[in-house]
Amino acid sequence: MKTQQVLDSKPANMAPPRMPGRKRRSLPHLILGAVLVAACAAGGVVAAQQLGDRQEVIALARPVDVGHVILQQDLVGVSLALDGAVKVVPASAASSVVGRPVAYSLPVGVLLTDDVLGPPRVPGDGRAIAALGLKPGQFPPELSAGANVVVLASAPSEGSSTDSWRAVVVAVDRTDQTPVVSVELSELDARGLSSTPADKIAVLMVGGR
Repeated sequence: MKTQQVLDSKPANMAPPRMPGRKRRSLPHLILGAVLVAACAAGGVVAAQQLGDRQEVIALARPVDVGHVILQQDLVGVSLALDGAVKVVPASAASSVVGRPVAYSLPVGVLLTDDVLGPPRVPGDGRAIAALGLKPGQFPPELSAGANVVVLASAPSEGSSTDSWRAVVVAVDRTDQTPVVSVELSELDARGLSSTPADKIAVLMVGGR
């Protein structure tokens, strides 16, 4: 019959009817998308908070030896997000540390705190402190802690070379009849200096490091 033929015929490009269950399968993807958006938003808030907590503090622009007196050119400002428990010196207070000695030999980049400033303390690894019992005339009268010096040992005989060691003064004790000058230098140099008779030593104050 004609009527039957019309009902049974379909266009070749007609899409099959959508099954009811397909909408349910997309729900987990929607939930996952919502979770990712929320996580990204939370991460952005945390990052913004961390950026907001950044502060300008001061660090060492170059390495310094124990007893070195801080100069303006030794300092550099850095912006960091820091824990409130870290007692660093803010950049606005940089002038308060200029003129103060460092208690240890410190590498470049170290953040300055009250713990690393002050009178020289125990030597670091590979360093040593040598005590020199000297008489007036063997060292400058203005010698004090933090001074950069060269310790010279006079030649034992004519024609021999003169030994010398670069060091940093950590203390000068003038309470006894024989003043004692304590210097910090490398352990190897300290061994060589300790074998030199005190009356053969002269201490020169020098600039720089």
